[in-house]
Amino acid sequence: MKISQPNFRKPTRSDWTLMAILWAMAFPFMVFGNLGRPWWFILTGWAFDVLIHSGLAILMVYILFPAFLFTRRYLMLFFSLLGALLIFATVHRFGLWLLHYQDQPFRWFSVITSLVNIAPQASVLAAVLTGKQFFETQQRLVHTEKERAEAELRHLKAQIDPHFLFNNLNVLGALIERSPEQASAYLHRFSALYRYLIRNKDEDVVPLADELAFLSDYIYLIRQRFGRAYEIVTTMRIADTLSVLVLPGSLQTLVENAVKHNQSSDTDPLLIELTITDEAVVVRNELRPKLTPVDSTGTGLRNLQARYQLLSDKAVLVQPTATEFVVTLPILRPAVVESNNPFTVSK
Repeated sequence: MKISQPNFRKPTRSDWTLMAILWAMAFPFMVFGNLGRPWWFILTGWAFDVLIHSGLAILMVYILFPAFLFTRRYLMLFFSLLGALLIFATVHRFGLWLLHYQDQPFRWFSVITSLVNIAPQASVLAAVLTGKQFFETQQRLVHTEKERAEAELRHLKAQIDPHFLFNNLNVLGALIERSPEQASAYLHRFSALYRYLIRNKDEDVVPLADELAFLSDYIYLIRQRFGRAYEIVTTMRIADTLSVLVLPGSLQTLVENAVKHNQSSDTDPLLIELTITDEAVVVRNELRPKLTPVDSTGTGLRNLQARYQLLSDKAVLVQPTATEFVVTLPILRPAVVESNNPFTVSK
């Protein structure tokens, strides 16, 4: 198995600041433990401790851990840590002797005493620095995930305008050839619908009442072109449509999908049923596939499902059967959208 390369990095300015704060907090305890001694003696000892303990902690966090812990070479980590502790303990004991902190001459067995002295303090400092690195890494991951999700959401929303334009220009083109007057009225309603999408293009959700008004205009366009070929029935089982939310253009997408992919006639209309409750909008229609393949980009339902996944833990359910096509669109509420939206900033 190939071992990944260690990800070494240097201490940042915030790392040095954190260590400076920790050692500044430790200085009064150093002074208290050496009361009665000259100030230069205390300051020199404190500076020496800072050098030894910080050096060992930096070696552990920025060199040994990336080289061996994060690459899962634990045996190498153990021997490297042991070697580093012995070296720093030896330097510590020798330094104390040179600085006259020890009355007795340097002895090799006294290195064990220094090892016991420096290991806990250096380990605590290393743990603090490692915890800081972990926290910063998590923050970077969250920030990266937010940027990815935001880019994905905006990309999906951007696809709605071309999708809507593509399908309705086909309708308008057919009307122009058949009846310029109807085409003019159709264009007026179509412009109103497009203004709605433009007005809400930066909105993740809209009140259900607004979306129902938008759908009413869209149904008008459908009836102007197809007459009684499509019968669209809406059953309301919800009292308040202002305080609940759906995605802008979502109901139009579902009705448009049924109209585009199913054949019908004035004598045998296709029934499209919308049942709206407190929990969901269920759009149901009989399956009557058109004999001629429909020219479609195929982005409508997929975009709708993907946008819901980014904004809520509720999914759009597409449930085709042998005889009918059913799509269940969840009803959202402001608190749910805020808790699931990765771009919401707490106030």
